[in-house]
Amino acid sequence: MATTVRSILNRASALLNDEEHVRWEESELLEWLNDGQRAVAKGPSTDAYVLRANITTVTGTVQTLPADAIRLVDVVKDVSTGASVHQTDYALVDALASTWRAAATGVAENFFYDERNPKQFEVYPPQASGRSIEVVYNAQPGNATISGNIIISDMYADSLIDYIVYRGMSKDTEDASAELSRATAFYRAFLVGIG
Repeated sequence: MATTVRSILNRASALLNDEEHVRWEESELLEWLNDGQRAVAKGPSTDAYVLRANITTVTGTVQTLPADAIRLVDVVKDVSTGASVHQTDYALVDALASTWRAAATGVAENFFYDERNPKQFEVYPPQASGRSIEVVYNAQPGNATISGNIIISDMYADSLIDYIVYRGMSKDTEDASAELSRATAFYRAFLVGIG
């Protein structure tokens, strides 16, 4: 079931004791919800917002994910043949065939991924320009609207509420020490919720 943005904002407003949006306007809460979705998507979990797409290869082994990508989850197949592509370890292939990057082009069989370079991966054998490979990746969510649903997985709805309340309490300066303590508690709950 899709979680509505309105339900998230209403629950956050109740926790902020501002259901009439006197102190925090609904548009501001929506901005924080969208910030929260991006924070969740960039977090440690790889299931918050996952997309599947076909990418067009460039010549060589190094391939780049779409612009909205955060990190690679999987390379599924060579689209033209339907052949599966399997993840392989750099060290193993380098030890067996150190010149693999200079091999002749062909249908993708293996892929290599280094999390230190999250938006790129390598494919063996090297690819000719214009082939198509199906990938699964974590993506940066766009902005949700008040009348729509959240973009990330529904399982993070409570975390989004915690994030919105954290932001609201961080902004409130009426009783700074009490509000900061409460904001910190909601931020910790947010961090626990996203893993």
